[in-house]
Amino acid sequence: MKSSVKITLLSAGVILGLTPAVNAQKKEAPKKAPIVAKGTMANGYMRLPSGLEYKIIKHGTGKKKPGVSDHIEMFIHVHVADSVMFDSRKMYGEKPVPYAIVAPKFKGDPVEGFMMMVAGDSAVFRIPVDSLQKSGNQLLPWMKPGQKIEYNVELVSVRTDAEEKKENEAKGAAQKGIDDTKLQEYFKKNNIKPMKTASGLYYTITKEGEGEKIQAGQSISVNYTGKLIDGKIFDSNEDSTFHHMEPFNLEVGKGRVIKGWDEGLQLLKKGSKATMYIPSGLAYGPQERNPIPANGILIFDVTIADVKSAEEAKKEAEAKAEKRKKEMAEKSSKQKLTDDKELKDYFAKNNIHAIRTETGLYYTITKEGTGENAKAGEKVSMSYLGKLLDGKVFDKNVDDNFVNTRPFTFTLGQHQVISGWDEGVQLLKKGSKATFYLPSHLAYGERGAGANIPPNSVLIFDVELLNIEK
Repeated sequence: MKSSVKITLLSAGVILGLTPAVNAQKKEAPKKAPIVAKGTMANGYMRLPSGLEYKIIKHGTGKKKPGVSDHIEMFIHVHVADSVMFDSRKMYGEKPVPYAIVAPKFKGDPVEGFMMMVAGDSAVFRIPVDSLQKSGNQLLPWMKPGQKIEYNVELVSVRTDAEEKKENEAKGAAQKGIDDTKLQEYFKKNNIKPMKTASGLYYTITKEGEGEKIQAGQSISVNYTGKLIDGKIFDSNEDSTFHHMEPFNLEVGKGRVIKGWDEGLQLLKKGSKATMYIPSGLAYGPQERNPIPANGILIFDVTIADVKSAEEAKKEAEAKAEKRKKEMAEKSSKQKLTDDKELKDYFAKNNIHAIRTETGLYYTITKEGTGENAKAGEKVSMSYLGKLLDGKVFDKNVDDNFVNTRPFTFTLGQHQVISGWDEGVQLLKKGSKATFYLPSHLAYGERGAGANIPPNSVLIFDVELLNIEK
């Protein structure tokens, strides 16, 4: 039901968040002239001063390079080695994906490369995954330092913000007429006589309900079934096929659902049953949301199960959050006890005498190292071997089998690594060799990591602190 779409390749601000150009964009800094390359590299790549590497595959015939606040359309394929992270052609068919240009967020941001292109250009951009760590982001578990993220881009079009708005308004006006004609034909064919609002929304009410009409700010519970104009059901919380039978709760008038819902729900009362006929401009517009096609007209049968004031909804939400918090705390406490018992059993079985910290981290130091302990904010380089409690090795940076033989470098205390590492490395000095025994809450917790680290896994790391940079 949400009214906006965001395509995220990893996480917002980490690699590249692609936000459809139809979304409102804040004005950024003045547009800058393109930056010249720093130098030629192997395989025809050039490197910008920011560290972004690029290679032009094909020169287009466009004249304009995009600047901040401009809108582009492109085909984009993103991968690390053989792992595909995003492929617009597979996700959107043969339609280019829109993106509103914002200022680069970190050194090597591929957006800087987009701003060098013109329509018709094809290029490859790449950055080391290490750049993500340096910008304060945590890598996905399967990413290895030394690898590069590669962006294959074909730029289709470039438009200014004003040109984009003008074109969208023209398309919207034309589509509004098309949608209204289709709806009128549908009503005539099915002998339906709905009411119409000024926005173009149609609706029928089969049960009036009781009390006052719903107002913006109120919290409601809705049962619904959504279908396309051809009758195909695409979502429902009353049909077990869609695996969510609970009422849908929302705060009305806050833009958290499509415009047709925010408007249509305020025509109803508690207990009302109605059907809303929503033209595409009040739904998802030109965005394709499989199985909803671009410019899809939507029909919703809705029943208002409950209506609460904003204050009542807030109290109920707070009570639920507190209950959830308590349940999570109890669950976490039980898991900590389980992990601690597993570790103590492991130590007894293997005759290990480990030191325990207040957080539950255990460690042994086999070589003391020299100088002062590493501190938060310092950059450290490590060698490591990671294994599960059963001895299975899941990662190692001194083994070609794990596609990584370089030291692992990160900044301490910046949440670039799991919390057990952020704590444990600060117990070491340059040259120290140690073993960390991490309970799951200091590792990947109940989510686990990839195929090799199951949920609630206790992890063991043999580590060596190679270097510390102040």
